[in-house]
Amino acid sequence: MNGNHIGKVLALFFLLSLVGCDQKEKKVENNKLVLWYKSPAKKWTDAFPLGNGQLGAMCYGGTDVERYQLNEKTLWAGSPSNPYAEDYYGKLQKIQGLILAGDKMEANNYGLENMGAAPASFRSYEPLADLLISFEVHDSVQNYKRELDLTRGIHKVSYKTPDSEIIRESFISAVDNALYVRIVAKGKTKINCSIGLERAKDAIIKALPDGLLHMDGQIVDIEAPMAHDENAGGSGEGGEHMRFAARVKTEVVGGSVVPNEDRLMVKNADELIIKLTAATDYNLSKLNFDDTIDPAVLANENLNKVIATSWEHSKKAHVKDHSSMFGHVVLDLGSSTKDSLPTDERLLAYKEEAQDPGLEAQLFQFGRYLLMGSSRSNAVLPANLQGVWSERMWAPWEADYHLNVNLQMNYWPADVTNISETLDPLVNWFELIAETSKPLAKEMYGSDGWFSHHASNPFGRVTPSASTFASQFNNGVLDALPGAWMVMNLWDHYEFTQDKEFLKNRLYPLLSGASEFILDVLVEDSEGVMHFMPSSSPENQYRDPTTGEMLRITSTSTYHLSIIKAVFNATLEAASILGEKNDMSDRIVKAQNALPDFPVDPENGRLMEWRQPLEEKEPGHRHLSHLLGLHPFSLITNETPELYKAARKSLEWREQNGQGGMGWAYAHGLLMHARLLEGEKAHKSVVTLLSKGKKSSLMNTIGPFQIDGNLGATAGIAEMLIQSHMKDENGDFVIHLLPAIPTDWSNGKVSGLKARGNFEVDMEWSYGKLTSVLLYSKNGGSCSVKAGDKMLKITLKAGEKKELTLETISK
Repeated sequence: MNGNHIGKVLALFFLLSLVGCDQKEKKVENNKLVLWYKSPAKKWTDAFPLGNGQLGAMCYGGTDVERYQLNEKTLWAGSPSNPYAEDYYGKLQKIQGLILAGDKMEANNYGLENMGAAPASFRSYEPLADLLISFEVHDSVQNYKRELDLTRGIHKVSYKTPDSEIIRESFISAVDNALYVRIVAKGKTKINCSIGLERAKDAIIKALPDGLLHMDGQIVDIEAPMAHDENAGGSGEGGEHMRFAARVKTEVVGGSVVPNEDRLMVKNADELIIKLTAATDYNLSKLNFDDTIDPAVLANENLNKVIATSWEHSKKAHVKDHSSMFGHVVLDLGSSTKDSLPTDERLLAYKEEAQDPGLEAQLFQFGRYLLMGSSRSNAVLPANLQGVWSERMWAPWEADYHLNVNLQMNYWPADVTNISETLDPLVNWFELIAETSKPLAKEMYGSDGWFSHHASNPFGRVTPSASTFASQFNNGVLDALPGAWMVMNLWDHYEFTQDKEFLKNRLYPLLSGASEFILDVLVEDSEGVMHFMPSSSPENQYRDPTTGEMLRITSTSTYHLSIIKAVFNATLEAASILGEKNDMSDRIVKAQNALPDFPVDPENGRLMEWRQPLEEKEPGHRHLSHLLGLHPFSLITNETPELYKAARKSLEWREQNGQGGMGWAYAHGLLMHARLLEGEKAHKSVVTLLSKGKKSSLMNTIGPFQIDGNLGATAGIAEMLIQSHMKDENGDFVIHLLPAIPTDWSNGKVSGLKARGNFEVDMEWSYGKLTSVLLYSKNGGSCSVKAGDKMLKITLKAGEKKELTLETISK
């Protein structure tokens, strides 16, 4: 039952009653947010993730060997590099001229031959180490259970031996920036184990007295062919690069702990506590490692702080910090008999029946948990392709910052699910990316603005990057607007928070710089139409009508047109809000009037990917780049009915031809269907995300693990419950309640979802009908609340809450 259907079945008339400012916000109880298994993890993706934005651990829960696979967010191979072809600007102008003349094949061949620059790519994010706890092997283990409490951020393992009960708890504290592990033996069996750190290369590990374990290292990069390089076009210069350190303190109650070469030996302990800290010499302000920083000193200083605190104090502080943030949103989609199943069994049952709203609510909350764990205010860098969790020494796609959908998707759930703090590391890093690119924008594009191509890293890579030189051209050179797209995430953040200081001091310079870049690169044709070129549509190809060859190069793809329109609109609105008076607005308006319209195929009514009807190489391609106007932007809505219909037809065409293949692609399809108010189709995408492939955990394993599939799913589920991207006739945001609710979610309740305008919403519904709504405004302001086909105008004071009493009238 989608939003339109609800509107046809019932009319909702709002009677507004003031709720006193002292009235407590409604609480939604849900104790179903514990994931659990009956056996230890065998695969990395079945382990449980812990994280605080800076440190990450995948916890296996073994009874013979417990493995904590560790990451430190800033630990990267490589060094700064921003290569680009000699006389890039001159060659760019030649390519633009060839495209204008209709010689796309020649432009493509010229670009392939002349626009590459070594190294084509860069090196990878690397794991820190494995913390291994090797126990005496027990003859039998019974009543085994490992669990992850999403609400408290606590991992727990419990089991029984013939004469004891073993309980192990662990967490990563954002308060202390440390991993804590506590093992307790209740009974005759004592704790006998060895504790060690292991890393494949570049590290020296020593066990010391007083329960200390030290790891010190420096990444030594060696160039091909002397060492493996996953990028055929090269990944940068070799050398002694980033330094890192980890420190472990082991404390025991009863028994003893002694060093033995590179391991600590624990004998006959009743209780064991491990505290781990880590650091690198990365300096965000330099977008580089820094030889004035000693990671060993940093790790030691932090370890000394955590040694001084007790387990009970640290755990209490962690739980308070984690749960207070995680608890901003509570979602209950109903109970079922499957609530009591272990996660792997529950997923298997779901794959067979696809009826378990409680599991879908878990998926939603698991995404929030992952974003919190990989991006917090304390973190130095934003969440990468794997968040913070990565086990391979060379991660898939380097676990980089992919700006042609993936990094954007990572942060789509941040504001709407009320964890806006997770955006802080993104903003801090992204401002430096823009600043780094300014001199390059002048050299490469003759522009006074800023830019970033589609793949970046902690070292500020903004120039075209890809695994091969051909890919560097097709994925990099042909797409200079991913940075401009990325800034729209920050515009969304402003619309949710209404933080005018952020808008003035941090966002507007980014918006105006992105618009400046676009204005400088646009080229006018003989008919006065402005074009962005060279252009492409990630990562699809079309058949050139003249040569029959498959190409990507084009002029003003719908993908780029959408970004340009969205950035221009946001820049104009920001300037108006701030009262900025410069010639930027006039230039934008003039360019807007000369941009081409969105192209619709006259034969089939589909929104086209390119300017003309062309044969696609992959009609079911995973990217939905040409539909960005529908989501994440609000350029195509039901107020533009022809384009809205064309976008729906284009999405249907993609899906009829197998769209997907990666978790993030299904997640973006989910978000598109939600914007189209297609609740059942959106829910089908949720089902796909939970059931496709051999899944035994909630980690996105459709393709190599990428966190964007999880975070996109969370954003999509939120979009099914609440939307606020449209405005009414007065320019106030419209808060659309239950816009794409499926029949499987006929009953439910949610609290704490955010809407643009800095409103928070609690609501309950039964049989698809809203039964209560509580609206809270932090800033004060006006909005329109929409349910079904009814809408009510509401104005609240700062800090005011109002309850909407709903009277349902059957048609």
